[in-house]
Amino acid sequence: MPRIENEIWSRIQGGDSAAFAELYDGFASAMFSLSLQILNDRWEAEEVIQDVFAYLWRKPEAFSPEKGKFSSWLLVLTRNRSIDRYRSRKRRTDKAENDDILGSRSDPSQKDASDEATVNDERSHLREAFTELPDEQRRVLELSYFKGMNHMEISELLDLSLGTVKSRIRLGVEKLRFALSSLRI
Repeated sequence: MPRIENEIWSRIQGGDSAAFAELYDGFASAMFSLSLQILNDRWEAEEVIQDVFAYLWRKPEAFSPEKGKFSSWLLVLTRNRSIDRYRSRKRRTDKAENDDILGSRSDPSQKDASDEATVNDERSHLREAFTELPDEQRRVLELSYFKGMNHMEISELLDLSLGTVKSRIRLGVEKLRFALSSLRI
């Protein structure tokens, strides 16, 4: 680690606020540029930089020289926080769109008998298609959609890799989609 980075990091570990000012002056623009490139939102990029500096102030021991250069570690931390914020924003946007779609649906109590029969038919086909899935795909789908578990929780519960869980869910959903699409005219 270059001497100046080593010196700043050592001073930060000692609680030296002046070292933070030097760190900010030296690295904030590169961190901001990286975050802005990922988020494409000036305000959110500024928030990420503030979060990174606050994290470093609270936990200066999070960095160790064995992890590489201090400046590289700061940029990786900035990148990861920016990606997390981007994903969080995407989830909020997707949820809002789903809420809008659900809100625009007609009142289910106003359905007529033919609509009710169609819905019951679709549920019956879905149940049948679900029982025809391979056990390993059915199990992860049950945990995800009916128990509300996230991929990581399923991975830990079933002692499977995260990639395996994601693949099984994707394959199961594709098989269900195919089975149900073949019923539609």
